[in-house]
Amino acid sequence: MNIYDGQLILLDMVTKAYIQTLHTDVYPISGSQAMPLSTSDGLFAAQINGLVGAGIYPLAISLLLPIFMYGIIHEKEERLREIMKMNGLKMINYWITNYVWCFSLYALSVSIFFFFGRFLLQTDFFTETNPLILFAVFFGWGLCQVSMAIFFQNFFARAKTAISKKLIYINHL
Repeated sequence: MNIYDGQLILLDMVTKAYIQTLHTDVYPISGSQAMPLSTSDGLFAAQINGLVGAGIYPLAISLLLPIFMYGIIHEKEERLREIMKMNGLKMINYWITNYVWCFSLYALSVSIFFFFGRFLLQTDFFTETNPLILFAVFFGWGLCQVSMAIFFQNFFARAKTAISKKLIYINHL
């Protein structure tokens, strides 16, 4: 057993104990699956593609966070949000529109990413993983990205600061 397996087992035991204390008639069953990698006698390039992709996939779908923040902070910096409020825009409508817009940009980029990975490059990550699981993970990741952009905009006054290298570095820790 390595450290990774031990951490998963410990987390699984704690989660099961917590759930069973709340609901005695429920017994959770859990498991984990590693990212699919080519191990067959296939091309060496496909194996390298799978290994490199394991590190690049999370990074690639996180690159829109600074762009989301830039748009929101730019509107705050140029007082466009205040002008919209003076013209009668309710803030709830503003935030819903921003959320939907940012999430639709994310969904478009993930769709292109998925199309290239599954149909053109045929990487194992996209062909071997159940599409419903991929959809759930990408959907949740997108909701988190947009929510983090809205949360982090409170800490910046200038749009250029929001897209600095420090924020991009913090995003990928």
